[in-house]
Amino acid sequence: MASILVVDDSPTVLNIVRLALSSQGHSVQACNTGEKAIEILNSDPSIRLGIFDFNMPGLSGVNLIQESKKIIKNKDFKIIVLSGENKPDIISNALFNGADAWMVKPFNNEELIKQVAELFENDASF
Repeated sequence: MASILVVDDSPTVLNIVRLALSSQGHSVQACNTGEKAIEILNSDPSIRLGIFDFNMPGLSGVNLIQESKKIIKNKDFKIIVLSGENKPDIISNALFNGADAWMVKPFNNEELIKQVAELFENDASF
């Protein structure tokens, strides 16, 4: 299973995502700022998936996407953005800058688990 980093300024969202993905056998690290996420990514190159909130104080979602892609250069590193935003221009900007998927909050655990599986469905090492 994958090593996953979840970044959200909501403790509730962090817990929900952590529990949902841990129940599937994934190793999940969580933090509440983009700056802390950068520290974790720099110290743990085994992370295969980032699940990032888009609207957080400090480092913006787009900047976190861009910086994480610079740190984890592995083409198999994927990013899912979680956001309350559902505006096409914001979503396309995130996807253009390196996100692989966008999920609107609130989401259900089954949708999240399915999205994670779909991102890695062709990856034998997942």
